[in-house]
Amino acid sequence: MGGFIPEWGFVFFRIQRVAMSNVRSVFTSKGAIAVYALLVGLALGGGAVVWVGGPYFVGTPTRPSSHAQSAGAGERDMESDSAAGVDTRSDGGGLATGLATYDTDGDGYVYQGGMHPDIVRDEPGPCPICGMDLTRTPVGGQEAGTVEISPVTMQNIGVRTATVSVESLERSVRTTGRFQASERRMTAVAPKVGGWVETLHVGYEGARVQAGDPLFELYSPQLVATQEEYLAALRTANKMEADEGAQRLVDAARRRLDYWDIAAEQIERLRETRTPMRTMTVTAPASGTVTTKQITEGEKFSPGQTLLHITGLNPLWLMVDVYEQDLSWVDVGSRAQVELPYDPGRTVTGRVDYIYDEVDDDTRTVRARIAVPNPDRTLKPGMYATVRLTGGTTEPTPLVPESAIVSSGTREIVVTALGDGRFRPVPVQTGLSANGRTQVLHGLEGAERVVTSAQFLIDSEARLSGALAAMGDSTTSSGGGGHQH
Repeated sequence: MGGFIPEWGFVFFRIQRVAMSNVRSVFTSKGAIAVYALLVGLALGGGAVVWVGGPYFVGTPTRPSSHAQSAGAGERDMESDSAAGVDTRSDGGGLATGLATYDTDGDGYVYQGGMHPDIVRDEPGPCPICGMDLTRTPVGGQEAGTVEISPVTMQNIGVRTATVSVESLERSVRTTGRFQASERRMTAVAPKVGGWVETLHVGYEGARVQAGDPLFELYSPQLVATQEEYLAALRTANKMEADEGAQRLVDAARRRLDYWDIAAEQIERLRETRTPMRTMTVTAPASGTVTTKQITEGEKFSPGQTLLHITGLNPLWLMVDVYEQDLSWVDVGSRAQVELPYDPGRTVTGRVDYIYDEVDDDTRTVRARIAVPNPDRTLKPGMYATVRLTGGTTEPTPLVPESAIVSSGTREIVVTALGDGRFRPVPVQTGLSANGRTQVLHGLEGAERVVTSAQFLIDSEARLSGALAAMGDSTTSSGGGGHQH
């Protein structure tokens, strides 16, 4: 009787261990077989093994022989080895220990439970405890910095990849603009001598004039007096043909008329007729449209007062707004295609001839100027247009889809696909982006495959796998009996 009590104490220990490790199996058909095996173990007073979808050791099995180990290594789990006293770590020698013990086909991979890392098989299949598919795992551990995901998980989380290409990058910037008159084609009419407008030949704003066309008749007592001086100097010079002083008086009076912008034809007519004119005609200094009229007929004006503005409308300036992030793509000389809303299908071309130096505080844009030809005057100042600016191309660099870049705020990475479900994050330095692609200045060479979707899920899978692997290591190192519920 004294020897019977320790035997039953040992049996009670075995019952507790099996109950803790296989509590879920009790509620399945396999659980009944496990209970039956338990009873057989009690009756025989030794260990019994049940092979139903995986090994369940009941009792105290002994370490298998080398022959049995070789034959059944792919059909054991880490829990049974731990219970039997088998070392699941590498011994540093040439023996196949740890996960390599279960690699019977020698392909370097086994299948391990994700939620129950103590379950290890050499063939794919479900976990006998929770039913989840076993995860393909390298026997030597994952390569440093890599993550390995099963094909089923890759399909479930929607992993997509793309090949890194080495190309030049070109981008078109689409923006809007507004036509305005060229400041280089604006001319002010401001007589240098004061007087009155006797007759106004241009009576309204918008009138089109050509250079030399009469604008108004000017009466100025000062101008009449200068004509008299000029005629008197001519008479004196005729009487004193060889006198240089008399000729100098003639030249001085003529220069005064020239400085007041009196036309050479009018001065020549004055010389021929020898009669001063009451009014002088003020002509248009340039061709264009009268855009401002600030004088009426009969009105007096002072010297230097601006009376008219004449503006040439060919070419026009198209002022476009370029956002700060697009400035690197726009430069002087960039091609511009202008689409006109009022004339669908018509495209006008031009080039950027100036980029202004200030950023608008409200819109955070910079103005760029495009000179647009307007020979038939169909384009009007104030019209809006849609503009597509095309800059130069960059040097060939590795290009990846924008969706492949993962930014943490302080650094950027891409996840490269190494094949066979293995992935590795690579830090990169990015450059310009255009048309959905981004330059990679450092970190990639080209021809690699990068993940374009589900990068965060890959990271989560890696963190989960690392946590579960740590749980498995702590379980095996402590000699525990497996996953407890």
